[in-house]
Amino acid sequence: MPQPTDASQSQLFESLVSLIVKTSTDLPPDVRAAMRHAVQTEEPSSRAGQALNIISQNIDQAADVEGAICQDTGMPTFEIKTPVGANQIVIKKLVKEAIAEATKRGKLRPNSVDSITGENTGNNLGPGMPVMHFEQWERDDIEVKLLLKGGGCENMNAQYSLPAELPHLGRADRTLEGVRKCILHAVWNAQGKGCAPGAIGVCIGGDRTSGYVEAKQQLFRSLDDINPDTRLADLEAEIMRTANTLGIGPMGFGGKISLIGCKIGVQNRLPASFFVSVAYDCWAYRRLGVLIDAQSGAIKQWLYRDPSVPTIPMMDQAGFKRTGREIRLEAPIDEATIRSLKVGDVVLISGRAFTGRDAVHHHLSEHEPPVDLKGGVIYHCGPVVAKQPDGGWKEVPGMDGSNGYATGQVLYALKQAGVSVRSPMFQRGVQYLLK
Repeated sequence: MPQPTDASQSQLFESLVSLIVKTSTDLPPDVRAAMRHAVQTEEPSSRAGQALNIISQNIDQAADVEGAICQDTGMPTFEIKTPVGANQIVIKKLVKEAIAEATKRGKLRPNSVDSITGENTGNNLGPGMPVMHFEQWERDDIEVKLLLKGGGCENMNAQYSLPAELPHLGRADRTLEGVRKCILHAVWNAQGKGCAPGAIGVCIGGDRTSGYVEAKQQLFRSLDDINPDTRLADLEAEIMRTANTLGIGPMGFGGKISLIGCKIGVQNRLPASFFVSVAYDCWAYRRLGVLIDAQSGAIKQWLYRDPSVPTIPMMDQAGFKRTGREIRLEAPIDEATIRSLKVGDVVLISGRAFTGRDAVHHHLSEHEPPVDLKGGVIYHCGPVVAKQPDGGWKEVPGMDGSNGYATGQVLYALKQAGVSVRSPMFQRGVQYLLK
């Protein structure tokens, strides 16, 4: 096929940027429908209902202002099919440029961190980022699918080598029943840490690497499709029925909806191995795709959504629905009041609050705070920022910040990393959060 011209490359770049922006800011209709079902299922006055109320408003507002649905805009994973003869080197270059441009516009958070130095590249590029998988097909168009999967739910991925003994579930053998136990074990372990209600992609078989790849591939399926393998279709339905009786609920607050989707694939394996790989995605299930004219670079068709069909809002924007059971506090708050709170209390806080994420907590563990935090409130949230030419960072104009739910497990992560809960650093972190 003819090589791309400068004009077609420019148009392809714009098409890729449009795909990235739309994926980051507007959930596809099948995910919206699943989340709307969750809203209708949970009792509005329950903690689950209130959480879904806020999540729904967040979904609508993100689409309205074209802002990131969640402050963790995830690991960009592209699945790209090209015609025979298409220059994949050029396409890969344009994908990277489009990622950098979307980051510059504040539609993606700078998420690419050097694993040794901890330095952020500022443009979401670097070794292994973004993830791109190419495949040729016998069609004249280019298909590009994108999945943005955040770090919190990525941490909840799981892989099992069967046979295995699973806590509370017993022995999981190399059977579909054993697979079922593994999947439910993964969902249970995720609790609210994966930002439930989530969707899971599963691979039965393969090796440790190909199993995880296929599990993520399953997340590119629509939530409302039916597995052509009737054995797997039955297993998917059984997992959905059982998982939604576990009581995990939205964000782990308890409730009737813990899972909005389960998609299972299968690969051949070696006789000595039997792996079950689970990829857990959160409620911010950001997945879209486009079909692109290989000659012009223009978008011919959107996948998973029809732009001619108006988006149905999740909520009536009536605001947070109060039950009268909420506890009202005003900062600064004394330690005795904080310690009187119980798990599950819904607290409404007024007064001055400070925003800060992991870097702030790490800084406070070793330095005095730049402001008086005694009795103060820290909201685990970061602004939408872009790296500047001088190496500094600046908040993106017009973007007040992306305030989606975050896992907020800073101290838990320190403990898991081997830091003693009795260490001065850990205790100091606890004190700054309490006082």
